[in-house]
Amino acid sequence: LVLVLLVLLPPPVLVLFLPQSCLFVQLLLTMSSLPREVWLWLQSLQLSVQVRNVRRDVSNGYVVAEILHSYFPKDIQLHNFHTGTAIDLKLENWQLLQKIFDKESLFIDPSFINGAIHCKPGASEPIIKELYAQLTGKKLRNTELSNVDDEFSDIEYQASLPSYARATASVAIKNNLKRTELYSEPDVNATNTKVNDIVAKQKQLKELDKEVNPDRYNVNLLKTTGRHVVNKN
Repeated sequence: LVLVLLVLLPPPVLVLFLPQSCLFVQLLLTMSSLPREVWLWLQSLQLSVQVRNVRRDVSNGYVVAEILHSYFPKDIQLHNFHTGTAIDLKLENWQLLQKIFDKESLFIDPSFINGAIHCKPGASEPIIKELYAQLTGKKLRNTELSNVDDEFSDIEYQASLPSYARATASVAIKNNLKRTELYSEPDVNATNTKVNDIVAKQKQLKELDKEVNPDRYNVNLLKTTGRHVVNKN
């Protein structure tokens, strides 16, 4: 029964009823990148959409519209917002939301919004944190609002892996350049810039690995020549 509840209940409900000292709650908060008080705040708003996966559920902007509706019911008409996930619908929703941000003097970094639209890892959580801080007037610890990679790439994750397990340049491009980005921003030059940036980061990571682990890139091949050969790859 406990396992069934863990699967069925959304994170805000679990966080609400389980003590913070619970190992599962600590793991849940770590994985979600949202502080406990933010989860409790989301639960208190009684949104029609239960936030289970922050990256997915925030992407189209409807959850954000519901949050704002809780504070500005006269300014937010939820029937004007789409619940679908098509890129065109997402863009329309966020354009409407930006007007509300401007009217209510709320600031959400555009890079967060762009990353959230394309489901980039780490982009949606800062939006929810900023809304919490600005709407409630409560401050989160600086570490909970900073140290965000505004490019939302997986370079930090790749750096944590051993060199043999890291993505190749082609896989890195696939992982970090979403199809929706190509659709919403079809500019060839912009796409080339993004691709070059991804490849450059991969090269930098490899160069750093060469400095830290030079023996992996300098191999003695004595099978036929008996000479020390440097692998230049």
